[in-house]
Amino acid sequence: MVLQSLRKGASGWIAKIFLVILTLSFLVWGIADVFRGMGATSVASVGATEISADAFRRQYLDQLQQISRRAGRPISPDQARAFGLDRQILNQMIADATLDEQAARLALAVSDEQIAREIADNPNFRRPGASSFDPAYFQQLLRSNNLTEERYVASEKQRAVRDQLLKSLGAGLAVPQVLIDAVGQFENETRTASYVRVTPAAAGPLAAPTDDVLRAYFDAHKVSFRAPEYRKISVLALTPATLAAAETVTEAEAKADYERNLSRFGTPERREVQQIVFTSAADAQAAEEKIKAGASFADIAAARGLTAKDTDLGLVAKSAILDPKIADAAFALADGAVSAPVEGRFGTVLVHVTRIEPGARQPFEAVKDQIIADLRLDRARRALLDRHDQVEDERASGSTLVEVAQKLGLTLQTFDAVDRSGRTPAGAPADVPGGADVLAGAFAVQPGVETDTVQLPQNGGFVWYETNSITPARDRTFDEARAAVTARWTEAETEKAVEAQATALLDKARAGTPLAQVAVQADLPLQIAENLRRGRAAEPFSAESIASVFDVKEGGFGIALSATEPDRIVFEVTKIMVPPPDMDTSRAAAELSRQIENDVLLQYLAAIQKEIGVKVNDKLFAQATGAGATN
Repeated sequence: MVLQSLRKGASGWIAKIFLVILTLSFLVWGIADVFRGMGATSVASVGATEISADAFRRQYLDQLQQISRRAGRPISPDQARAFGLDRQILNQMIADATLDEQAARLALAVSDEQIAREIADNPNFRRPGASSFDPAYFQQLLRSNNLTEERYVASEKQRAVRDQLLKSLGAGLAVPQVLIDAVGQFENETRTASYVRVTPAAAGPLAAPTDDVLRAYFDAHKVSFRAPEYRKISVLALTPATLAAAETVTEAEAKADYERNLSRFGTPERREVQQIVFTSAADAQAAEEKIKAGASFADIAAARGLTAKDTDLGLVAKSAILDPKIADAAFALADGAVSAPVEGRFGTVLVHVTRIEPGARQPFEAVKDQIIADLRLDRARRALLDRHDQVEDERASGSTLVEVAQKLGLTLQTFDAVDRSGRTPAGAPADVPGGADVLAGAFAVQPGVETDTVQLPQNGGFVWYETNSITPARDRTFDEARAAVTARWTEAETEKAVEAQATALLDKARAGTPLAQVAVQADLPLQIAENLRRGRAAEPFSAESIASVFDVKEGGFGIALSATEPDRIVFEVTKIMVPPPDMDTSRAAAELSRQIENDVLLQYLAAIQKEIGVKVNDKLFAQATGAGATN
């Protein structure tokens, strides 16, 4: 995942398309037929190319953490396996290894010079605002992602060789026009529907449930009211913010910082500046004499054939003038004055100031607290790595997190009970430092087992954590779950009532009553939705429910789930519009081309794998994902 971020912008578009589709396709294609025993050190092999268990485990855990962060809650290994994440990642690594093996057989290679050019041309390796490659910034990015230049260059060479194969497969593929036209008509067909929206209010109020009704519902759905497993977690977060409070900044230091950075605390003075550049100092001196004799700056410019575009620098702050000597001269002049000749970078210059816009500055007392806070935070950032090393030294000596915090004067947070999603028994979110990464780790180990350090993104600090105790999941009693049971029963019964009302209206329409009359009888408005298209949401239809409209013939009726549940939509298709033959089919052609390219790629990979052989170590694969014993 780190490599993907670093090489952003470096890969070709064809390769990106193939690799994305490849991952999705392998979920369907699967690799169950190649799972059989092999050696004890590699999780899989393709020909002579082996996929080590460590490499697979690293990629698997990286993906698991990324998905957890996106979901906002930790995804357990069991859930990941249920989603097929383990096989998806292994399939992708097998596909990559297949390409590597075939590239080696074809003697494909790329030169160091080509990779160097790609790295130098990659805008991600330029400092913000810079226009060229910065070697120091490149090395900084590599270090921050635990990479060496050799490892990164090797991975880029591997990627470039794979690209050669992928591009050769995707070149020159043509899609039959008859297929493009058929798909284009299917995708661009539009429909108009009249509809009635059935809401809970239209279905009528529900009778209050009795205890017997709620108890029966609770007994039938007891598993959904179980109390989840909770864990008590101790967390030691080392961040600039947590260290800043211990840093001391004097008022004198804050005052000095204020004086050094005056531009931060207000609007700088700006001036409207003009300049005339002379090729010789003598010409500039002569022009100055003419101005002293009564000529204006504009007269000198006109005599030299210069327009305002040639002389105006605009309304600028001093820092915006590139030549320091010109800047000093311009901001030393009175309003309307012309300078003596100035030896600038590109010649001798006369400077003219036509307007002065005074600057404004916040007083020190108004910004003192902010300056002190910023200085504390800056010092904390510089001290962060030293403090990290101190914590690691203490842990290496056998100290617990409680002992480390006490000895180093750090704050240890304890969360008495949190579930896998980071919520307390009351349902409130617990602000656990490190978020999904810490929770996933805490629920993956038993109490007393040392865990890995979590490094926060963007150099935000480090988090150490321990699982102190476990409260197992259990069945709640009816009294404990009463509020949740009442809410769930109400939701379920409301949905049933809405569904029943919508079905009754649909039956009337299908029996011959015009939908407009059905709407009047139900005291509901009849509405019209135009230009509906497959797969595209159009209020109140969701992208999924709109498929129901396209399953009905013109003049037919149906029910669709509203984008706002539990509402239902009773509709009549009143018009079907098929696009003309001369429609724009470029989008359909591009999508079909990608699908054909994907089919070719899958067939190519399958043929190579059949020829050179693919093996998977079932036992090691299970151990790497936590599905099997590790001994």
